[in-house]
Amino acid sequence: MALNIRFAAKRIAIALAAIVFACVAAECAARLVDGYSLRSLRLVRASGDTPPSDQGKRINPGEAAAYLTRVPLAPGVDAGWFAIDPDAPPPTAVDPELDRRYWAARGHELPSVYEWNLAFVRAVLCGGDRSAHPYLAEQFQALDDVYVFEPPSGAPFPTYRFLRSAHYPSGLVTNAYGWRGPDVPLNKPPGRIRIAFVGASTTLDAHGDPFSYPEYVGRWLREWGRVRHPSVSFDVVNAGREGILSNSIAAVVRDELTPVRPDLVVYYEGANQFWPNDFVRRPIVRIVRVLNPTVVEAYSAIGARVGELIDRPASGGEPHKPPIAVDWPADLDERRPRLDDPRLPVQLPQILADLDRMRVDLAAIGGTLMPSSFVWLVDPGLVVDARRDAIVYRELNERYWPFSYAHMRRFVDFENRTFRAYAQARRLPFNDVDAVYPRDPRLFVDSIHMTPAGVKLKAWIVFQHLVTELDRRLAGGALPVADPGGRAAHPAFANTPRRLETITALTRRCGR
Repeated sequence: MALNIRFAAKRIAIALAAIVFACVAAECAARLVDGYSLRSLRLVRASGDTPPSDQGKRINPGEAAAYLTRVPLAPGVDAGWFAIDPDAPPPTAVDPELDRRYWAARGHELPSVYEWNLAFVRAVLCGGDRSAHPYLAEQFQALDDVYVFEPPSGAPFPTYRFLRSAHYPSGLVTNAYGWRGPDVPLNKPPGRIRIAFVGASTTLDAHGDPFSYPEYVGRWLREWGRVRHPSVSFDVVNAGREGILSNSIAAVVRDELTPVRPDLVVYYEGANQFWPNDFVRRPIVRIVRVLNPTVVEAYSAIGARVGELIDRPASGGEPHKPPIAVDWPADLDERRPRLDDPRLPVQLPQILADLDRMRVDLAAIGGTLMPSSFVWLVDPGLVVDARRDAIVYRELNERYWPFSYAHMRRFVDFENRTFRAYAQARRLPFNDVDAVYPRDPRLFVDSIHMTPAGVKLKAWIVFQHLVTELDRRLAGGALPVADPGGRAAHPAFANTPRRLETITALTRRCGR
């Protein structure tokens, strides 16, 4: 009996050893095939393996020329103008004070060099709005002091602006009004048409990029005017700034732009207030789901393969997500949205109210608002390159978890239809970028921000829409609009030095 037990135990041990050996052999084979080192217990790429990169992205702005056949040309536009770039700004040194502050504020670099609206800072620090702005409250608590300005209206918007005539460590160079791009005169000269662009980071564009999309548009307008309307000239203003919402954009128009009397103001924004949680049966709390490897995936090439199949497909396809039921109101038409319906999703009632404020403020000085559709890289069945487009993939599937691509596209399309309906109802020109822009992942850094080539292509599309509207107005005599002039100073930018306030001092003054 004892002999039989020992024999059975020996057979089990041999079988277990064979299983372990087979598993080790399979793991080694998987590591060799997938390019992992055999010398480390934890998964580590073998020497010489190429790390994830942006290889294949359309980085060089000239690469956008490959897409020009998809963009219908406006009358009088020469396709050869696409190759013309704006004039490079004169070289300037990075502001040493900003450089010191920027690099000392690890994790809070840009907030440390913004010029914050003093009314907004007090609102965040002094109680009422602290819970409404937890991120900003955290930023202010991490900084010893901040640059501030007194808003001319006394309102807390725009929440911040850039310092004037500054060269930021991030690469941004601002003009005398803190806008990106060259200086513009306060009073428009005779025969001058002024175009302003407002929005958030997708209007400002990356600080380190050679040019923002409005700068490209301005350069091509000069060529178009020279050929088509030689009696007029053009100014372009880029008043965008990252992270702001429609209430700040409306305040930028009111406080910063109306004093310089723009003829057209292009509004392009559609992401910072976008959270497609409306009408879902169970509200989704905004929680970032990090698709990090499990312990098994971190130490096993086979485990990593299984994890990719389940959660992060190596094909670049969308991972599995739980179904989200949407009870869209039967009397809210998705195809023809009612602009006065308070149930409009993705904060559209607030955005439309702010668009109306901009429209009214501009009409008072003879200007016109031009809303735009907003471009997202998201579609049902979207497949991205797992390495090249890792940022796109992680944003769509972490920041917007658990919304499916189809769910997001449904709300994106509704938002854009609402923008179009608003323009039609208010008899405004519409800049339909999304209808033309190719959703090619190589043109995107993430789901909304574009590579330098993508930025230039977007500018070319906007340029076609703009000159079509300008041609019509010039032919009808509606442009140029004479500027009454006589303004000696911009009311929002008093000639005062930079003002630093300590967070401690601002907090102590709460309630006064």
